[in-house]
Amino acid sequence: MTVETLIENLSAEDRRGALELLWKHIERDDPLFAPPQWHETVIAERLKNLSTEPSLPLREAMIEVTRRIDEHRASS
Repeated sequence: MTVETLIENLSAEDRRGALELLWKHIERDDPLFAPPQWHETVIAERLKNLSTEPSLPLREAMIEVTRRIDEHRASS
């Protein structure tokens, strides 16, 4: 079984968990890893346009983002 097949068979929640786990391993195992330059641009833009909505813990925020994406897809 390939990694791609494993990922395809995961639920959305398990995929997010796997992504978090991969990032932890990348940060731990590759101290020279640097995110792509465009990440800095996106973060700077978001900091300029802060939301007035209350902040959420990461897990709740991910659920909210997923809900909004699903809503958008359903209305398209």
